[in-house]
Amino acid sequence: MVTKLYFRIIFLCFILLSWNGYSENIMKSLNLQEAHDSYKDDKIIIVDVRTKKEWKETGIIPNSILLNMHNDSYEENKNFVNDLTAFLSKNLNESIAFICASGSRSELVANYFTEKGYKNLSHIPDGIVGKNNDGWLFLGFPLKAPEID
Repeated sequence: MVTKLYFRIIFLCFILLSWNGYSENIMKSLNLQEAHDSYKDDKIIIVDVRTKKEWKETGIIPNSILLNMHNDSYEENKNFVNDLTAFLSKNLNESIAFICASGSRSELVANYFTEKGYKNLSHIPDGIVGKNNDGWLFLGFPLKAPEID
């Protein structure tokens, strides 16, 4: 009897989540190799949400989109959500992956916009630097100096 109850609860949750379209709109995580392979094959656009200072310190992924979430003092960039919304709205059919230094900010951004209904979004949890110096930079994946002031 308990099994039937659990089954009904799980089934009801599945129906409700599917009915809301939630099952179609799940943010994905890409490991570094998946991200690099997709990037190399032009299957994703990478959006880097780090600060300008971070871009200068480590370099940026060539052809990535640079939209800093914070200024160099880690104060909120008040235009960030509007700028990113405009970018996403122009690229609705593209696969977009967010990256930051170690995955925290990119996950917040990907989750936020996924909840707003944007599709084809993912984040790269290991980031440029990684939590233990094991990110994009340390695997030797492509980086270049940013052309910013």
